[in-house]
Amino acid sequence: MTLFKNLFRITIITGLTLIVLMSVTRFIALQSGTKHAQQQHIKHALSQDFSQLPRQQYDSSLVALSTALTMLLHPNDYQTIVISPTQTQQQSLTISTPQTTSVAPAWFIATVGNNRYSQTHTINFVNDTVIVTIANNEKWLSDQLWGYTKQLLIEASVIFGSFSVVIFLILRLAFAPFQRLITYSKQLEQNYQTNLPPRARYHDLNQLYKSYSSLAHQLENHFRVQAKEAAHLREKAYRDPISQLGNREYFLNQLDAWLTKAEQGGLILIQAKIINHSYRHKNYQQGDHLIREIALVLNQTITHSNCTLGRISKTEFAILLPQIQQDKLQALAERLLDMLTPLTKAFDTPLGFTIGLTITENNASASQLLAQLDNAVIAAALSPAKPIAQSEGKNSINNKGKQYWKELVLSAIRNQQIHFHYQPVLMQNNAVYHQEVFSTIQRNDDNFSANQFVGALDELGQGTLFDKHVITACIKQLQADRQFPALAINLTRSSVQDPAFHRWLHELLPYHPLLCKRLFFEIQEGCFIEETDMTQLLCQLLNRFDVRFGIDNFGRHFKSLEYLNDFKPAYVKIDFAFTLQLNNPTQAAVLTSISRTAHSLGIETIATRVETETQLERLSELFVSGFQGFIIERQVTRTHSLAKSI
Repeated sequence: MTLFKNLFRITIITGLTLIVLMSVTRFIALQSGTKHAQQQHIKHALSQDFSQLPRQQYDSSLVALSTALTMLLHPNDYQTIVISPTQTQQQSLTISTPQTTSVAPAWFIATVGNNRYSQTHTINFVNDTVIVTIANNEKWLSDQLWGYTKQLLIEASVIFGSFSVVIFLILRLAFAPFQRLITYSKQLEQNYQTNLPPRARYHDLNQLYKSYSSLAHQLENHFRVQAKEAAHLREKAYRDPISQLGNREYFLNQLDAWLTKAEQGGLILIQAKIINHSYRHKNYQQGDHLIREIALVLNQTITHSNCTLGRISKTEFAILLPQIQQDKLQALAERLLDMLTPLTKAFDTPLGFTIGLTITENNASASQLLAQLDNAVIAAALSPAKPIAQSEGKNSINNKGKQYWKELVLSAIRNQQIHFHYQPVLMQNNAVYHQEVFSTIQRNDDNFSANQFVGALDELGQGTLFDKHVITACIKQLQADRQFPALAINLTRSSVQDPAFHRWLHELLPYHPLLCKRLFFEIQEGCFIEETDMTQLLCQLLNRFDVRFGIDNFGRHFKSLEYLNDFKPAYVKIDFAFTLQLNNPTQAAVLTSISRTAHSLGIETIATRVETETQLERLSELFVSGFQGFIIERQVTRTHSLAKSI
């Protein structure tokens, strides 16, 4: 029970007790006053002088006396009047009021007790003496008291109701600063940044405000320190200290993770032999400066989404470009060569840059791709005029152009050829958090996964068409089956950056308020870092309609993780490159660090592509709260089948 409810209850009980006591006191006073008035009327009637009453034709003045008494008394005052002569040979005279049923209930009459009263008085005439006994009207007295009781109950109810309302309003007003402090503390507990509520007029409450403000400041500083430590550890493990690009281990992890998707894309290997010349004939400062210049050119020239840059050896730089076509890969290599060539002018040597390219093949390993790049670099060195060579893959599908993929997707939408597969995310408590939606296009005997065509759609700015189709289909699925788990939909970069898509969501979501809590949207980490403004607008829109969102490929970018505190996602899906080699102490330390950073903000951390029991057990020890992958899907399916059979 809250303090407000307890205090309100105590005040109401106290007020009710006082009202009851007041009503009982008033009832006793009314009862005593009514009985006393009745008794006084009887005494007054008997105190009159009846000695001069005229005698009647028979030997008594009984009739005259009874007439006089009934004139002095009201029927409400007496029940019976008995006039008894002292001479035994004469009969007594009895006068009674008409008897009716009392309106007071029997329990009330029994409760108020015996109200019967009688008074006897001797009256002396000239030649006779009589005894008069008057009994009060008990029935009228009970009816009168019952009427007073009902009136008191009504008054007490009105007073109690008014008292309760007034006390509630007064306490609510008095507790308003305290309630604001409670709300602030809950937001603080959930790591939600908010302004401190205004100061109250209560000195002791202001002390709490001050303490909470200090605590919030300490928590914010703690998170910033933790985020910086996580970033520092990640940089130390995976970032080249001179070029500030990813090192060889980082690049190979990203390459291995990317290859498991069977995704279209290309690789570029840049060999800069001029670096050795600089170190040998200049000095180390000059050589380091040249490496930083090369890294700067690469960062400024390559704007491809989700690309990975790395310095994999002393003189080699590698670039991973998911979802890129062959023609664009060639054009990018030529542009890089044009931007890098001016860096050789400061050195008197024919050594420069050679560039090797390759397009991915099905079932190709990282070592095979790097071997192809080495061969391409060797081939490029044979043509100094244009030192670019390409080792093409054998998979013709990967060499399709952007327009081909666009037409394929549009045709699949028109002909209902897009099919969905749902992969569950299982939390530590064995509850299904949501199911991620995987889309494939089935045409004849060919199946195309979203990884193959989403990049082309993004480059053409057509990702919103595909996302709208998927969202609409998922809403229909959720409407058709109310027991269906929540669905997580991956958004393309073009949708995140498209204001028209934001407006479409703003018009769609209000029509499905019950489904909003069963929808998740996954946004790539690059959007939070590179397209902050539009991503923030989209997240605000989703929060407005209680639609939760998560971050995909969390931890891939060498940026501070402090952006988590600004966006407050429901969950993050850790980049697969950090969960590949869990036996590597460095890898495990980095995973733990970035997971703890998210965990400190109350954000769920989910590991994807969990394929073995060993991997599942190891991840459970590293601040990972949810799991997704083949083994999880099989486990959930088996549990569901057993539940249905039972």
